[in-house]
Amino acid sequence: MGYSVLKELWAFRRSVIFWFIPIAASPLPIYFGVAEKEFYKEAACAYVVIIMAFYWMFEVVPLAVTALIPLILYPVMGVQPSGDVSKNYLKDTNVLFLGGLMVAVAIEHVNLHKRIALRVLLVVGSQPRWLMLGFMLATAFLSMWISNTATTAMMTPIGAAVLAELFKEEDDQAAEEDTIRKVRGESNGGLELETIDVEGQTHVYDAIADENATKEHNEDEEKPEVKEKVSSRRQSMQKGLMLCIAYAANIGGTATLTGTSPNLIVSEQMEILFPGSGGVDFLQWFTFAAPGMVITLFLAWLWLSTLFVGCRCAEECACCGGKKRSGAEEVIRKAYDELGPISFAEGGVIFHFLLLVLLWFFRDLKFVDVGDRQAGWAYYFIPGYVTDATPAMIVSFALFVFPSRPPRFLCCRSKDDEEKPGPVPGLLNWPTVHTKMPWHIVLLLGGGFALADGVEKSGLSAWLGQQFSRLAGIEAWIICLIVCIGVAVFTEVASNVTATSIFIPILAQMAEGICVNPYFLMVPAGIAASFAFMLPVATPPNAIVFSYGGIKVSDMVKTGFLMNITSLLVLMVMVNTLGVPIYGIDTFPDWAVCRSGAIQAANSTINSTMLMTTL
Repeated sequence: MGYSVLKELWAFRRSVIFWFIPIAASPLPIYFGVAEKEFYKEAACAYVVIIMAFYWMFEVVPLAVTALIPLILYPVMGVQPSGDVSKNYLKDTNVLFLGGLMVAVAIEHVNLHKRIALRVLLVVGSQPRWLMLGFMLATAFLSMWISNTATTAMMTPIGAAVLAELFKEEDDQAAEEDTIRKVRGESNGGLELETIDVEGQTHVYDAIADENATKEHNEDEEKPEVKEKVSSRRQSMQKGLMLCIAYAANIGGTATLTGTSPNLIVSEQMEILFPGSGGVDFLQWFTFAAPGMVITLFLAWLWLSTLFVGCRCAEECACCGGKKRSGAEEVIRKAYDELGPISFAEGGVIFHFLLLVLLWFFRDLKFVDVGDRQAGWAYYFIPGYVTDATPAMIVSFALFVFPSRPPRFLCCRSKDDEEKPGPVPGLLNWPTVHTKMPWHIVLLLGGGFALADGVEKSGLSAWLGQQFSRLAGIEAWIICLIVCIGVAVFTEVASNVTATSIFIPILAQMAEGICVNPYFLMVPAGIAASFAFMLPVATPPNAIVFSYGGIKVSDMVKTGFLMNITSLLVLMVMVNTLGVPIYGIDTFPDWAVCRSGAIQAANSTINSTMLMTTL
């Protein structure tokens, strides 16, 4: 009876959580609303945070729908006016992300992402180890600019096709052996049914039959071993290649500010909670995160190739063993040739993509001192008016205007063109954007910003900062490591947007509580939110490759555990080295408030001893 009740409750777990969490947490605002009214706003905000955390964690309703809760509960409970809450859903960072997504949609629309991926695979060759490297390089690069979900969804079928060709010869050989065995089985059956009446020759037939049976028995014993060996090698390669795609998608998104949502949440929270900090721009993030991404990707390739392919370097090296043209390479070559030469539309998208990247990089060169103004091309505009969202919108707008084919106008029109003169469609059109744009991400980001804004405006953040001031005696790098581990573990069971939306505002107050540079905790935590390698539910890329079959949860846990440790170690080394010149984490900034009463020198100085301890 008890088991059946629990089974029923588990089937309706989302409905149970939907009602249970608000009711269980309701004493919090009720008590402070009656007994201690001066602390009511903080309690009401904490109530909303608790509800959203559980709803996001267990996906009680779609994540984007949960992100709308501040629009309902903040005004109703007196935390913030509805107009103030609504402003968070289309902030500058949302516009930046929207522009980046439009460029990504254009890249997908003209199939440029497929051309890039196939070209990389052709360069690295068709040997298993180098194929894995090629898939990881292509996936990571695309994930820097396109959503990791879309990148994985595109690369996974390509990987499956390459694997099929890689083992095509073995499949054909196995099918031929099965056919021969069937034919032999039919003839042997005929012999067994045949009656021999010759007297005195029975013992001879028995001896021959015994000999044939023994031979067939030995063959049957040998063939399963061979097949089992081939099947095991194929399964291992399939697991390795699929995990390479998923992990590279997760890692690649950490390199750019627009690569994944947690990066943008960190940038926006810096501007919300610390207006005087200057926030985080594209160049700053890339300079810090890209080297760590490359190192993590290389270590991931070494680990996955060793685990699933082995250490047969001499056999597979193009220099030592000779590079053979296999069926897998033929499939890649055929798929690439089918794309044809680079089209006018692809060239147009490449131009706009490079233009956007250059505008992002050279907008504000912080390492060049020109006084109070920005050193990049934004120098010619009013300070603070132009942000990374501005070039994103410029390029996105241009994609709808720039022609997708050479214009048919006077001398530009070819002689063979029989169409009527007139404008040609642009590189992008609204139906394509409407279909391919992940609109829910914009709401999801907005919900996180609204949640954090309410935490600050209600005074909950100040209260949290006072509580965290008790940790001021602990080394800052130890707290940073614990924070990154906690965020990475939490991300295994919840989306990375959920993890950063909940933890980043809290970490900002923790930084002020222990008197360390907020960048020291917030930036590594944002990157650690993408290090989810152990469970299929951790990220969409993990779920996509898991759904293809052949991968068990135990495989992902075993492989992902070391990946998590390696990624976090690389992250700690990066933050303790590059973090000093880029973010100045070795000093406590004047735009933050030290809530512990005095700045702890031991917590704000990065020295060689700490770095060696981290390593």
